[in-house]
Amino acid sequence: MPKRNSINVDDVPYQYKNRRLQIRKSYTSPDFSSHTVLTDDIFTYIDFYFSSHKKAMKYRNPTVSKIKYGDEKKYHYSFYWKQAMSFYKAAKILPMESVPLVSYYSMLNAVKAFLAFKCDYIEDFVEDFKRHGLFENTSISGNELSTIHVGRQNKGVFVLFGRMLEQDFDTIWAGGRQNTVPLKKLLYNLAFIHRAYITTYNTPRGTRVPELFIPVKTTQAPCYYKGNDSNLYLKFEVDHSLFGVAPASITIAYANSISSKFKISDDNNFLLQSVNGAKRNQDSLSSEFKNENDELRREFQYIRSSKKLWYLKRTALKHPEVMNLNSMLIIMAAMHRVSEIVRYKPEQMAHLLNSKENWLLHEFLTLALDQFIDELAAEITGQDIMCAGVK
Repeated sequence: MPKRNSINVDDVPYQYKNRRLQIRKSYTSPDFSSHTVLTDDIFTYIDFYFSSHKKAMKYRNPTVSKIKYGDEKKYHYSFYWKQAMSFYKAAKILPMESVPLVSYYSMLNAVKAFLAFKCDYIEDFVEDFKRHGLFENTSISGNELSTIHVGRQNKGVFVLFGRMLEQDFDTIWAGGRQNTVPLKKLLYNLAFIHRAYITTYNTPRGTRVPELFIPVKTTQAPCYYKGNDSNLYLKFEVDHSLFGVAPASITIAYANSISSKFKISDDNNFLLQSVNGAKRNQDSLSSEFKNENDELRREFQYIRSSKKLWYLKRTALKHPEVMNLNSMLIIMAAMHRVSEIVRYKPEQMAHLLNSKENWLLHEFLTLALDQFIDELAAEITGQDIMCAGVK
């Protein structure tokens, strides 16, 4: 069990450049000094962001590469982003049986825009853009989500994306035909459909699926506070009211399934703090702090909403379905696999939409694209982008 924390911290969050210092939506490059952006048209906003942060597309070796790959401009990130927007609009008007195909291609082009924007040279991504990086395991392909598998290749858009988001991507999800993952496992690891997952697989007198996500109390993201040792500590309180039991009971039940990066506070209110706070001032944030924040960010997921809905993931839960991978990668892999079913086995899709798993699949297909674009937009800008009202 995580040790209790005897460090006293301030009552108000630490201020950095007149803003509270907190966990941000961006997974790899949060901009702690930026304002929250409010918009219900995220595609137009990112297009504006691209035009405000112009970057020339260029070859590392133009003499050779231009002959091989053609004009640099055709790989421009704005082109891929507009393609993603076109497929997104189509997804909003198509029937459920067709949605996975255009949703996946919206995600694919959005990721291409992200990679083209972030990579220094066209050679860094152009070969990967020729393939998806995901494949179907045809030897395991049934009529339940647990028997429909997806694997990752050694090259492709998905693989380059995974390596950019996760330093240990190849360890978490190794390539090869023997390392495919069932759709059921992927969906278990997504906070925005977790309630649908639990409801689908829990049975009145039998199976009880362990809750993987613990809601963070209040509408604020987990914040950093200054301790009496002058270090910064990540501090937040879980919403124990949703569990129907006392905070002490939650502590006993969940402590061992939470990362050892956290300690439980002395007030027994399941307040968690990072054990590796870093000394900071109000004018700068060191690489030490940023590295620590990157590690702590991986312990959380959020749900796209007009409010800030954060969840602590039980990353240390000893359960075969737990997969500690960035949620965008999980969404993309799952959507790719469902899109293949739509393209090649529409009768299988019809079966799934009429099975006991229909609500879970429906929730995923309805919410996944908006969740994915929201997360990717944060990754592109480093900003927290909030919708004024969820449509």
